[in-house]
Amino acid sequence: MQKDLITKNGYEKIVEEFKVLLKQKSYWVKEKEIAAQLGDRSENAEYIAAKEQIRNTDKRLRFLDKIINNSEVIDISLIPHHRANFGSQIVIEDLDTNELKTFIILGTHETNPNENKISNKSPFGRALIGKNIDDEFEFNINDNYHEYKIISVKEHKFEE
Repeated sequence: MQKDLITKNGYEKIVEEFKVLLKQKSYWVKEKEIAAQLGDRSENAEYIAAKEQIRNTDKRLRFLDKIINNSEVIDISLIPHHRANFGSQIVIEDLDTNELKTFIILGTHETNPNENKISNKSPFGRALIGKNIDDEFEFNINDNYHEYKIISVKEHKFEE
C-alpha cells in the first residue's frame, strides 16, 4: 500500500492530537468507573455519557493511528520549490478574470479548502505539480474550462 504524504508540521499536529486524546480517554474511563458505582447503568446519564465519550475518542484515536502509521513524513525544506511541488505555495492568475489566487499543496489529511490548502492527490493539485513560473495551463471543472498562469512558487511557511 502506498503511503500518504504528510508534511512534518502536519504529522506533528496529528501526533499531538493523538497524545491529547489518550489523556482525555483516561479521564473518561475514570468518569465511567465513578458513574458505574452510582447504581443502575441503564438509566445512569453520567455512565452513558462517559461511555459515549470513550467510544468517540476511540474512533478518533483509530483514525489518527491509521494516519500516523500510513504516512510518509516529508520535510518540505528539503524539496526544491523552483516549480510547483508538495509543500509549495503557488500564486496563479485566472486568465479570464485576471484574479490572483494562492494555493498550498499538502497531504490529504492537511487540506482545508477555506485556507486554499489542497491535496497533492486532488485533480487541481496534480495539475499544479511540476508547473514552472509563467507556465499556462487549462483546468476543467464541471465542464467549465479555466485558463491559469503560474505567477510565483515558493516553499510554504507554516505558522508556529
